Amino acid sequence: MRDLDNIHLLEFQQPLNCCNVTALAYAFSALGSPTSVEDIFYEARLPIHWVVDAGMTLQATADAGSRYIEKTGQPFEVNAFHMDSGRLSHQEFRDLLKESVADPDDIHIMNFRVGIAHGIPSLAGGHFSLLADYDHDEDRVTIADTHPKKYGRMWHTSSEALYQACSDEDSSVGRARGYITVRRL
Repeated sequence: MRDLDNIHLLEFQQPLNCCNVTALAYAFSALGSPTSVEDIFYEARLPIHWVVDAGMTLQATADAGSRYIEKTGQPFEVNAFHMDSGRLSHQEFRDLLKESVADPDDIHIMNFRVGIAHGIPSLAGGHFSLLADYDHDEDRVTIADTHPKKYGRMWHTSSEALYQACSDEDSSVGRARGYITVRRL
């Protein structure tokens, strides 16, 4: 959880239904550039109704992060990775989790199906939150949630559950969800 040390005193609560933009603000702040949700809406020129009503896909969220970086000159890069079938095995995903929590220069924003990640099939829809930690020996993933009042500030799941949740198809684009990497240059 070293990556999140920069934000330990900040309280993030997803305003409205914009876990995507909240996750970007959380990631930039965690990497040392305090950023608000409003900053991203303004700099990336995001229409509120588009974000809140329609939601944003994995790629649209990464694109918003890239536009924010371009407008503000922040020293970051943002990349999206769809976990479409056959692109990444569960073992490769576990390796990615292990490497990403060890790297202080990047943050992973996970895009997942809520019900699968929490093991509660009745929870519908997709969500964006940050990878906070991964214990490889216990296969325990810690998520820093963008909606702590609903899901808790931090919660845990197995890598298998998160892998399945990130591999779930986002019906709005016909592709699997996945993750976004925000890297400090």
